[in-house]
Amino acid sequence: MGILSSAMRFAVLVFLLAGLASGCGQRGELYLRDSPPPGVKPPRPEAYAPVPYPPPAGDAAEKKR
Repeated sequence: MGILSSAMRFAVLVFLLAGLASGCGQRGELYLRDSPPPGVKPPRPEAYAPVPYPPPAGDAAEKKR
């Protein structure tokens, strides 16, 4: 049982070191979209257009006459 736990510790250590060595590919500091660093301003999305309510069934029937 001592060899198995030693091998598992070694495997976990190798896995963690490989993860640290590879990194995630991020360059520069991480930031939230709400507060970007100076010089980085994401484009503002277009505002949503309101959708009008459909006319009531009674008004549509009267207009067809």
